[in-house]
Amino acid sequence: GFWGGVLRAMSPPQSMLDMFKGASSLLVLFLLTVNMFRGAGSALWWNRYMVYPMTYVVAMQLGRGEHLLPSLAVGTLLRYIVNLLFTILSKLDWFAEPRRINRANPPADQHERELDWDGPVILSPVAFVLVDAVTPLLREETVVPLSWWGILVMFLGHYLITEPIYYAFHRILHLPNVYKASHSHHHASTVTEAISGTSHPMAETFGYLANFSFPFLLPAWLGVFSYGLVPIYFVFFDVLNCVGHCNFEAIPPWMQLGPMKYFVYTSAYHSLHHTKYKFNYCLFCPIWDYLGGTVHPTTDELHGQVLAQKPRRLDAVFLAHAHGLHSMLHLPWFSPYLATHQHEVRWWMKPLQPFNFIWALFCRYFIDTTCIQRYQFRGTECATWCLPVTAHFYFMRSQREAIFEMILKAVRDADDAGVRYLGLAHLNKAEWINHGGCDIVSRLEEHRKIRVVHGNTLTAATVWQALRQYTEPQDEVVFAGSTSKIGRALCILLARRGNIVHMITGCQERFEKIRADAGEEAGKKLVRMKTYEEGKGRRHWVIGKQMSDESIKELIPPGSLIVDFAVPHVPQEVATAYRYVNGAALNYSRRDTDLTFCHDVPNTMPACLAATIIHAREDRGEHEVGEIEVEDVEGWWDRAVKNGFSLSCIEPNQAGRCIAPSAGGSGSDSGKAEAGVRAKLA
Repeated sequence: GFWGGVLRAMSPPQSMLDMFKGASSLLVLFLLTVNMFRGAGSALWWNRYMVYPMTYVVAMQLGRGEHLLPSLAVGTLLRYIVNLLFTILSKLDWFAEPRRINRANPPADQHERELDWDGPVILSPVAFVLVDAVTPLLREETVVPLSWWGILVMFLGHYLITEPIYYAFHRILHLPNVYKASHSHHHASTVTEAISGTSHPMAETFGYLANFSFPFLLPAWLGVFSYGLVPIYFVFFDVLNCVGHCNFEAIPPWMQLGPMKYFVYTSAYHSLHHTKYKFNYCLFCPIWDYLGGTVHPTTDELHGQVLAQKPRRLDAVFLAHAHGLHSMLHLPWFSPYLATHQHEVRWWMKPLQPFNFIWALFCRYFIDTTCIQRYQFRGTECATWCLPVTAHFYFMRSQREAIFEMILKAVRDADDAGVRYLGLAHLNKAEWINHGGCDIVSRLEEHRKIRVVHGNTLTAATVWQALRQYTEPQDEVVFAGSTSKIGRALCILLARRGNIVHMITGCQERFEKIRADAGEEAGKKLVRMKTYEEGKGRRHWVIGKQMSDESIKELIPPGSLIVDFAVPHVPQEVATAYRYVNGAALNYSRRDTDLTFCHDVPNTMPACLAATIIHAREDRGEHEVGEIEVEDVEGWWDRAVKNGFSLSCIEPNQAGRCIAPSAGGSGSDSGKAEAGVRAKLA
């Protein structure tokens, strides 16, 4: 009636509502786009992927570009696949090492900075929708079936328009003020990854998107644009972009014969641009550099050298293994970024666990030992190899013999490759697998020159150094995991020092043997505890066997000393309530190594890996397997310090935050930080 008529009169026209909805959607899309370039440190940064559904919403509300979305979706998916494939190839040692251009690993912070690599991938569909909204060139009625003529015109648009514009634009980006304001973000990566080529700030990305539109606009202008051109060009572009940044030579010599060298660049060609800066500016087509006189004189020579080089000979190999199912996603060929971070279950990994389980089974039965990362430590060539076996397989009796044979094969393969020392990670030296490496040594043929290292002596030395620094001889120490190889050596050392050691163990026989090994007087200092609860309230603990977070909080008073060498370790959120030293992890200077793979604790190195490196650097020429020689422990700490390693400590301050020696500091810096922690503990 009357009021209905009034309401209808007051209601805005439908066209105004549509305009408001469209403007609101465009504003949201703009804000999401700006947020994309705030950096991975932003709490809202991962909202960048909301650009995809928002692009669909804008297309629907504007009534423009929706007909392009299926081909854009296919092309975008193919772009992710191409970049993933090149990332995998660049991390597969057997494939990339003989062809590697820069034989150093990118720093870990580069992987975080380059998380913005898919910005142009995300924004390309936006660009298509906006072009269709403001011009008639891409309208649905103008689209024709895919033809060879359309493909030819697309490539003409690339080589005759995009390439020369890119060369000129790139030269401008290297002007001092422009470089400092924008392009330095990209050139911060001197050792490039496959995805480095699309990591740029916002304004630069917009410039590239505008330039890369010509291979589509030219066919559209000539009436030969088709949906199929979108995935074809996307794949073409990303393949060549990855070729220039993947850090392995992907172009064979025959593709540089005759005039082809002017139209196809090489991986080494663009790698020189990231190290020489003022040369080799072209996109993919070197003719513009030749015309501009900006080809680096060593370009052809470097290409030939890289293709002729041999793999580096390794001095030391550390044989690791997978942790839980989630650790399968922390491998560098899946995510170089996650590979530099602690292995933990993130929220988005939980839905992937069934696939991880299938992948773990496949790896166990069909994948051989794989090189995770090569690195050098003070000039010593090292690598971490991984047995493709998750931890739960090690505890299955039916799997133990097979795992032992896999470890033995890896040792033989390493010896065949000229490796001098091979270190064993946690479960690869388990007593029930190979008795701390003894069974491996007994099975090696006489001609084998490789030496096997369990590294337990340095782990014991690290814990012992922490106990010497942060306890006095009159302190009583509770010891969980006291009857292990490392625990035995430490209990004997503590008892001989004068400490009363409360050994938590259910095995009376093993306890009595350790007491006897300690000697008559020192043995009196060793006291058996049958349960953890008997140590409640004591303020000096050594944890060599996993304790639950709840048990630690219940039994150990806040502010107490915990020296931890268990695997897995005490979580940091628990450790920060205590005076905490990780005895199984050592700090090192990042200037000493290009290691970026996180084996366990971020910014540290497992003590058993450090021991393997020290064996190789000092070329000790001996196996380190079986029981620990107690008399060798203190000498091993001296070797660790000599080679640049230091304790990894955490101590709560009044604000509840933790203070720790910087893993990025020099040896002297770490020493100062360590001294500061000692002063606080005192």
